[in-house]
Order: sequence, then structure tokens, then C-alpha cells
Amino acid sequence: MEVVRAWEEEGVHIPEPYGRTIKVLLAPDKGNVPELSFNLALLDPHSQTDYHAHDRPELIHIVSGRGISICEGQEMEVQGDMVLWVRAGEMHQLKNTGAETLKLATAFIPGYTTEYSYKRCLDAAEG
Repeated sequence: MEVVRAWEEEGVHIPEPYGRTIKVLLAPDKGNVPELSFNLALLDPHSQTDYHAHDRPELIHIVSGRGISICEGQEMEVQGDMVLWVRAGEMHQLKNTGAETLKLATAFIPGYTTEYSYKRCLDAAEG
């Protein structure tokens, strides 16, 4: 069994305009989990992710907070205890519309490496 204490993971802070902290908790190169990658994303108040797509599906569990999900141009309000399934190739984005952190847990199967996960987000912030 692999055990991760998420609060002990430092993660990487992604700068504005996509201010958030990403914590890769399990991945093919982290925690001896070759099957998937599992991350936490903590979106700063009034921040957002970039509008992007992946080459594999993404499961997003909104743990807490409120915001807007945009998928293929369709907007929907989201809040804690909602789950989103984003298919491979679908353009999507999450926006934190509140004054508190929007906390997301995400999973990819097959998993991305830790380095890829952080680099993709940092590259998007650099434009």
C-alpha cells in the first residue's frame, strides 16, 4: 500500500495568470504507481486554469470551493462534491469565482510523470 500525506507535499506554485499550487501525489515516477497519476490542484481565489486539452481522459473531483467549469465552450457552475469526467481531446478550463481556494483532486489514466505534470502547467503560465 502506498500512503501519501497530501498536507506534507510542497508541490509547485504556478504563477499568474493561472495561479494555483499543483501537488503530484502519485504517478508512474512517484510512489511506485505505474497505472495512473493523482494530483491535488489548489486554485487561488479568482484565478483559473488555462483552456487546454489532454491526450487522455481526466477525472476531476471538486473537493471544496465554487467556480465555473468550461468544457468545449459550455459553462457550468461547480462546487464541492461534484465530479467531472473530461474526455481525451476535450478543451476545458476551471475558474475559481470565489474568495476561498478551489480544491481539486485529479486523476489521469494512464498517468503522466511528475515532471510532465508540473512542466505543462508552468509552460502554460509563461504563455
